[in-house]
Amino acid sequence: MEKFLCDRLREPTQRISERFRALFHLRNLKGPGPRNALILATRDSSNLLAHEAAFALGQMQDADAVPALIAVLNDLSLHPIVRHEAAEALGAIGLESNIPLLKNSLVLDPAQEVRETCELALQ
Repeated sequence: MEKFLCDRLREPTQRISERFRALFHLRNLKGPGPRNALILATRDSSNLLAHEAAFALGQMQDADAVPALIAVLNDLSLHPIVRHEAAEALGAIGLESNIPLLKNSLVLDPAQEVRETCELALQ
């Protein structure tokens, strides 16, 4: 079932509703398979799906997702809503090591919604 869900999420020809359904199921699973599928989805061409994948990673509270979430937050080519959700996920995971990065983005990120999310994540 896990492989089916990962494949469904990653398949761009699937209807968005099917991809979201797979994402929501993967969010409730543990381990590298679901985590890696969600990490890949943070780079999807659908900003809505990418945003939701970052949100799901935050809900999973998987510290192994932190490097990928940092990369998303720092990638200014990504839509601000995706980067905002990566910042929120980093705050939800709550590692002390995330604080300097969030402080940096609070000051330097060009998108107001990302800066505001960093401020909230630091509280």
